[in-house]
Order: sequence, then structure tokens, then C-alpha cells
Amino acid sequence: MNKRILILCEAIAPPAFSPRILTLIEWLQGNGWQCILITEECAEQAFHTDLCTIYQMPIYKHTLSDKLCWGRDKALYRYAKQMVDISSFDIIFCSSYYYFPLYAAHLLAQEYQIPLAIDLRDIAEQWGEVSYFTRTITPIKKLNYWIGKLYEHRQLRRRNQILRSANIITSVSPWHKELLAKYNKNTHLIYNGYDANAFVPKDIACDYFYITYLGKLYSTLLRDPRLLFEALRQLAKEKKIDTEIVKVVFHTDPKGMQEIIQLGEQYQITHLLDVNGYIPRQKILPIMHQSSILLVLTTKSTPNGTHGIMGTKFFENIGVEKPILCVRSDEECLADAIQETQAGLAATHVEEVKTFILDKYLEWQTIGYTHQPVINKEQFTRQHEAGQFEQLFLQCIKK
Repeated sequence: MNKRILILCEAIAPPAFSPRILTLIEWLQGNGWQCILITEECAEQAFHTDLCTIYQMPIYKHTLSDKLCWGRDKALYRYAKQMVDISSFDIIFCSSYYYFPLYAAHLLAQEYQIPLAIDLRDIAEQWGEVSYFTRTITPIKKLNYWIGKLYEHRQLRRRNQILRSANIITSVSPWHKELLAKYNKNTHLIYNGYDANAFVPKDIACDYFYITYLGKLYSTLLRDPRLLFEALRQLAKEKKIDTEIVKVVFHTDPKGMQEIIQLGEQYQITHLLDVNGYIPRQKILPIMHQSSILLVLTTKSTPNGTHGIMGTKFFENIGVEKPILCVRSDEECLADAIQETQAGLAATHVEEVKTFILDKYLEWQTIGYTHQPVINKEQFTRQHEAGQFEQLFLQCIKK
């Protein structure tokens, strides 16, 4: 008899449309599972899928006090009970970006005595004390800080209660796994990964030496290119690179574009920069294939700073097997993964960045492109991770 799984997650939004969830559904359906997806409508763009039956709750408008009381989760809990027969499912799976819809999944699992698996893709603790993420609720900065602290304290307390009652927890980095295991020993690592059917190597000769960054910048507090910019400034001054041919390409958010342009002026490398907005997903692969180096921007993990940040772009870069330059090395999860897979360099100082760039520059001059063979990259495919999820679900149901 087919297994039935109820999947709850936040709104499935563009441009990526939650590939972690949709790849899992495709995998499970292909292995005989019956999947029902319940989520919230997306404000940006309507979402449709032929993979499974999907129900989308109308967007829930709430106040701050309502957020503190999990009102949105309670609304989704009621909506799910209206739409489907909860008792017919073998397992409930909730994938969450911070909190929603953890409480809804918890209420349903408790009421119907169904095993609950929780996947936390982001957690509040990963940002440390980075002020960039302080909520702007009032005109008073200090008041915003303490309101934010109150909100996080209440949400985390309830989240941790839910985690303790869950059958299985999964998260996206070794650091996340270690932290969440404090609340539930049955915690497992499943990376974000890449689509093995899409992100494949392709060697394309190119007339320019492109160093490329694709994705959101957020802030240079979190994703800091200064080490790269200083290395390029020195290489240009030393005339070790042809500045007519070497181009540093950014496709990022409007705020990130402004920060990159300002930094470029500060480091006197604006003539090397090609700064652009986001591009459609179908244009990403050709840009990756013609690049000689793919950038991963981060910053050093510190006791009060960020931890465990392993963006999807890192895994997609591994998939196409182009040299990865990670600046500044987090000296944590990303650096470990880059070293273990031999995917490139997680840099800590300018001289090694210069050496890395010149090494790839020579390779490009010699054969017209670069290629970085990666060890054991199959462990990072979304298909592999979907199989990991399925095995955990089966163990959960058997208990």
C-alpha cells in the first residue's frame, strides 16, 4: 500500500520555487508515495505544479501581537483540516524558513497522533548578533532591537518545544545539525544541494576571463568581497593580468549593486567590474559555463557572528565544476566542504587569492577555459538528498 505524506511549508515563491521541496515530492511520487502539499499563497506570483495535489491558503495578514501568538500557523492548521483528511496520512513533513508553519504541523501531528518530521532550512541562531537583520518596527533603533529580542525569545522557546516532540529533525549544515541536536538527538544533516540534471559541467572557450557572482549580496557585513578586490587591485597594479580581458561580473540585488560599485571605487577597480541586476534562471547556466572562476561570498564565522551559512549557489557551482573562490573564508562549514571536495579555495589572505587567480588565469590562457574536478560531488545532489529524506521517513513510520 502506498505511503501518504502531508507536506507543509511556507509560500513557494519565485524565482527558484523551493527546489528542495519539489525535488523531494518528485522523488517520493516516483517511489510510490502519495504527496499532498499545503502552503500559503505567494504574494509575488501564483504557483502551480503537476507533481502533486496542492492547497494554498489565502495570504494571512497579521499584526505583531498575532505573530507572537502564532496566529498564521493556527490559520494554516484550520485550513489543512478543512482541505484534507489528516488521519489518512502516515507522516507529516514540515519544511520551514525559521518558524512558519512549525506550530501548525505540530498541532496536526499531536491531535492525530501522526509522526512528525521537521526540516529547518534557516534558524535565527545562524545570524548571531549581526545588526543587519534587526527589524524596523518603530522609529527608535534601540526599541526595535528589544522588540526583536522579545520576538525571537518567544518564537525560539516555542520552536524548541516543538523540536523536542518531533520524531525527526533535519537541517542544512554540520553547524545547524550540532545546534539542533541539543533539542532532539534524532537530528540529521541534509544539505541544500543542486539539481544534478541541470547543473552539469560544460567546457566553453571564452574570450574573456570572467570571475562571476550570482545571487543576493544582503550586505558586505555578511558577504564580503574586499579580499578579492584588494587582490585584483594589486594584480592590476603589478600588471600581472590584462585589465581589458579580466572582468568581475555581479548579478545581484539593487542594494548589493550599490555596495559593489562603491567598493569598486574605493579599491580603484571599477574598470574591472560589470555589475548587473538579477537574471532569469534559464540564463544562469550559460553564464556559469563561460566563467573561469565562480565566487562564493561570505565572512569569517565568529562567536557572535554568522554560522553554518551554505547558500544554494555554492552547491550549484560544485555541479558545473568551475573553480570556486570563497572570500572571505568562513573557516567553518563552507571552508571544510571546499577542502573535502577540492572544489577551489576558501581564502583567508590576499596573497593566496592572487595565486589562485593567476593559476586559473594561466589555465584559461592555455586552453581557453577552466575546469575544476570535484571529489564526491554526488553527496550534494538534490536527488541524493531526497533519497536521504525518504529513508528517514520510512524509519519514522516503522517506529
